[in-house]
Amino acid sequence: MDFQAWGAIFAVWPMDWIIIGVFIAFVALDAMRSGSARAATFVLALPAALLIVNALPQSAVLGPLTKQFATPLAQLAVFAIVFVVLFIAIHRIIFTFSSGGGVVQAVIAGAAAAVVCVVVWLQIPALDFAWHFGDQVRLIFGEAYRFWWMLAAYLSLAAVRS
Repeated sequence: MDFQAWGAIFAVWPMDWIIIGVFIAFVALDAMRSGSARAATFVLALPAALLIVNALPQSAVLGPLTKQFATPLAQLAVFAIVFVVLFIAIHRIIFTFSSGGGVVQAVIAGAAAAVVCVVVWLQIPALDFAWHFGDQVRLIFGEAYRFWWMLAAYLSLAAVRS
């Protein structure tokens, strides 16, 4: 087996697409093992966290406190905390036991979670600090098409829910 040829294939692909593919595989494996509840929770918690973090500076109690978090790393920490709290809350609200889905349902759940993750990632400047997606990903998942990507992700996840 020619391992250099396989290495050459992956060397041509941009790292963005490899990261997205690994994320899809990770979520798909989790969905095959335990159903699509965590993928659905992730897909619902991520945009909700974006909305809440964007509303935090106007908050009466937390507004002045959040203005202290001006660095990208601090803003990333605030987003992560809000996301984790929402993930736990939404998971407790929607979780239902299932014996797991099939391979196709798992891949669709993984792809839907990856789409929502990339679309929301591109909307949050603090996350750009952690990883800057290339122009190709920004064009495909950017402002012009984000509505359609989000709609497709939510509809496909609703179709394969377990």
